[in-house]
Amino acid sequence: MRIIDYYNYIAMAAYILMGVAALYFYFSGRKKGGSHLSDRAAGICFVVVMVVAAILRLYKLGVVPYGLQQDEASIGYEAYILSNFGIDRDGYHFPIYPITWGCGGGSPLLIYLNVISISLFGTGIFKLRLIPAICGILTVFLFYKTLRLGFEEKSYRNEASVLGAAFLAICPWHVILSRWSLDSNIMPFNLTLSVYLFLLASKKKSTVIYCLSAASFALSMYSYGAATIVVPVVLVLIAAYSVKEKALTIRQLLAAIITFLVVFAPLLLFYAVNYLGLPEIITDVVTFNRFTAARTGEAFASFGDGFINGILGNLKSMLLTISVGNSHNTIAHYLKGYATLFAFTFPVTFIGFAIGIKELFSKVSDEKGQQGRILNAMFIFVTLGSIILDLVILPDIQRLVMLFVPLIYFFVLGAVFIFENLGRVAAMALTMVLLVGGVSFTRDYFTGFNKWSVSIFMPGYGDAIKRAYEIAGDDRTIHSTYDGLSAPFMLALYYTEYDPYRFISTVKYKDETAEFRIAESFGNFFFELPQDVNLPEYEGDVFVVSSADRDRFTDISMFTEEDFGGYHVLYK
Repeated sequence: MRIIDYYNYIAMAAYILMGVAALYFYFSGRKKGGSHLSDRAAGICFVVVMVVAAILRLYKLGVVPYGLQQDEASIGYEAYILSNFGIDRDGYHFPIYPITWGCGGGSPLLIYLNVISISLFGTGIFKLRLIPAICGILTVFLFYKTLRLGFEEKSYRNEASVLGAAFLAICPWHVILSRWSLDSNIMPFNLTLSVYLFLLASKKKSTVIYCLSAASFALSMYSYGAATIVVPVVLVLIAAYSVKEKALTIRQLLAAIITFLVVFAPLLLFYAVNYLGLPEIITDVVTFNRFTAARTGEAFASFGDGFINGILGNLKSMLLTISVGNSHNTIAHYLKGYATLFAFTFPVTFIGFAIGIKELFSKVSDEKGQQGRILNAMFIFVTLGSIILDLVILPDIQRLVMLFVPLIYFFVLGAVFIFENLGRVAAMALTMVLLVGGVSFTRDYFTGFNKWSVSIFMPGYGDAIKRAYEIAGDDRTIHSTYDGLSAPFMLALYYTEYDPYRFISTVKYKDETAEFRIAESFGNFFFELPQDVNLPEYEGDVFVVSSADRDRFTDISMFTEEDFGGYHVLYK
């Protein structure tokens, strides 16, 4: 075992002991309490937290992770051609939902945010990842502000707000997702913004801010497919709860519903075209087109004979993911030794969740602490919506992306319970255990993540295929390896900024109707090496090969060779 594995056990034991001791003092009526952080001290701590959050999300952003994952390349290329040509890679003008791989796989909000970014700053890996990184930093800020509203009537308001922001700033899940460009990676920002606005509206009794929150929730539907299940569940439940709490009037509710429907209407029309049989709407200004394939087996659980076992398996996977970690999660979202929210925090999180459930059903008639009750209810409902989602999909960290901000809230709730019952020493100990985990993760991420994730981000290939195109132009044939690669055609499109009209007119997919369409060739690119690379007919061609492929050439010294770290460009 590594040092971090021993630390996880020790830290977990410490948190369990703190939790048990806090429960003992709570039920025995012997709370210890203690002094609190002043507003000035909390403000200084928060500035430090924001600096740390920014460094962890921006430092070496273009090279850690090293390379580019195929969904990143897909989002980047789609944004590039929409920005420069006004079409997606299927030839549609400004589609409401670019169908990318054929069944989607790249939600529109991040694509169109990148259209703006590319129009202003151009292309490049750092720039492609900048939006998730900035959203990640802003999420830490918004979470702090949200906790200050939610804990406004609590004595530990400052400690809770700083601790929650610090945890989000250093936790493995959020640092990792903030540093690469997948559509789901901006969802925590969308969720936190929507929740903050709702909470602020309930405090100010403002119809306008309720409508802004509704608009923000509606925009989150454009962020990632999981929102289509989770967000409606959350909104129905929180609306009913807020009306019951007299935090939301019927008039305000109607205004918010109308706002949500107006913002959601274009996507709703797109869904109607795809699932209700409405005809496609194709214009030179905007497009409501149809997927070429349905998203089924790759994402959704089977409803056959093993459905019950599937549900139990999904729940088990989710519990592992939110507690000690799940080694079956996608490598791109996970670093060995570090669970999503650290492997040792779950005892405190579960205590907080129990407290949250208890408070949800407590009978309170006055308005004091109303924001706290609404925040508590909101995150319980998001958790419930995520559990419902977990029952019908094949679980993975990215699909459960809306679950983890609520879990950090419950950790804070559990930590506050420990602070109130064990006092200041326990508060410092709990915080130090978390910070040591954060320091360890930071070191291991920046020194080891590239090696850990090499199969996902395909380092070197993008630069190699770009160089091959510089050499070959549109005249000489380019043969690419498939060794260690996933959808290399997508990286070729992004790195070469390939003309979309030429791509559309020449592309040949392996299966046009597949759930994920993979190109076997386009233009003068062929994504498979010839059976015999030494035949005279390939004399003038350019090859992109892996280190293992070099052995296929009888006399490699006859070629000019350029090395891009695992991938090589060969040409005469």
